[in-house]
Amino acid sequence: MGGFLISRLGLKRCLWLMVFAVHLPDVVFVYLATALPQNFVLIASSIALEQFGYGFGFTAMMLYMIMISDGEHKTAHYAICTGLMALGMMVPGMFSGKIQEYLGYQHFFIYVCVMTIPAFIMAALVKIDPEFGKRVD
Repeated sequence: MGGFLISRLGLKRCLWLMVFAVHLPDVVFVYLATALPQNFVLIASSIALEQFGYGFGFTAMMLYMIMISDGEHKTAHYAICTGLMALGMMVPGMFSGKIQEYLGYQHFFIYVCVMTIPAFIMAALVKIDPEFGKRVD
């Protein structure tokens, strides 16, 4: 769905929607950790929203990496971008268990929400050609 939308509107017009979509699940997990619902449908719907938000929002990240990888060695540049992205997920993941144990689930997910602020700042600073990502017929 993210690729379809970007192909119609371009990455620049879709960026903020996708940034919010990828971080919306964090707020859902704050709710789940606070309310501790027992309703299976509510929990399953929350997980479905998390999966959709992550996949939808991640499309913007992938396209941005493709955009900045342009040039003579674009495959190597894309591989480096992918490696840095993976490192950006792996390193915090190494510490997340200890942070969660220290803060508890509710405060941990609030902490995660606060830690998304740099992503919003970076999204505001990114320069994207309005036509990038649009499908050319």
